Amino acid sequence: MFRDGNWFEASILYERSYYTSTDARGRILANLAKVEAMKEMGEFSRARRDLQRSVTFRGDDTLRKELLYQLALCAYLEGDAAGARSFLLQIEHGFEKLPGHRTFLLNGLVIIDEQRWDELKPHLDRWFQETNVTSELRDDYLHALDLLVMELGGVPSPRDPDRARMWSTFIPGTGQFYAGSAGWGVLNAFSQLAALSGFGLLVWNGYYIAGVFAGLGPFQSLYFGGIRQAGTLAEQNNKSRLDEFQTALKRFLLNVAAHQKQ
Repeated sequence: MFRDGNWFEASILYERSYYTSTDARGRILANLAKVEAMKEMGEFSRARRDLQRSVTFRGDDTLRKELLYQLALCAYLEGDAAGARSFLLQIEHGFEKLPGHRTFLLNGLVIIDEQRWDELKPHLDRWFQETNVTSELRDDYLHALDLLVMELGGVPSPRDPDRARMWSTFIPGTGQFYAGSAGWGVLNAFSQLAALSGFGLLVWNGYYIAGVFAGLGPFQSLYFGGIRQAGTLAEQNNKSRLDEFQTALKRFLLNVAAHQKQ
């Protein structure tokens, strides 16, 4: 059933095997097989919960390491990078045999998700040293990482939304510039200037009530809306830059792992 893509049916059969197995090793194998089916269905949270029932296993080190790795992987896929790191630390410090490529890869992805930028390059260096990568290839990889970070403009420096709102409070449009959206800054500043100009022109010609509604009213909306927009743009641009940076680094790690398998 698993090979045919019938993930749900396969998970039911593996669950039955888990409960009918008479030894701990058999239950672990059935549990791990069920988790593979659940991962195919995208049920990472349920897979993690099912794996938790086997954490007390103290038999075969190979199976226990696989169990911890799958727990870390499911936690990462579920979006819990901190949880994944805790299981990876157990692998690193709980076994004499060094972690393999996939464990180093997952640990690198966790480092990126947690934005521990200073740890990424040392982690790669250790990965290459402990998996018998030649010194020349290791230097090439590390140099390629440096070039990638430079091409991306360095580690993203987040813009403070409160500061963006403050700038727009005193000088309309500057908060948007600070947030990294110059176009919105120009548009907001000129819109407010146009509204004020309209207000002044109407008042100059004696249309006081019209000036209030057609000039001063829109100006107030644009002014306070611009303040809110500056903070929102700072938050959105921070997320966009961070996502782009993290995605590029993750692709780099995946390419490294793929080359190591060749």
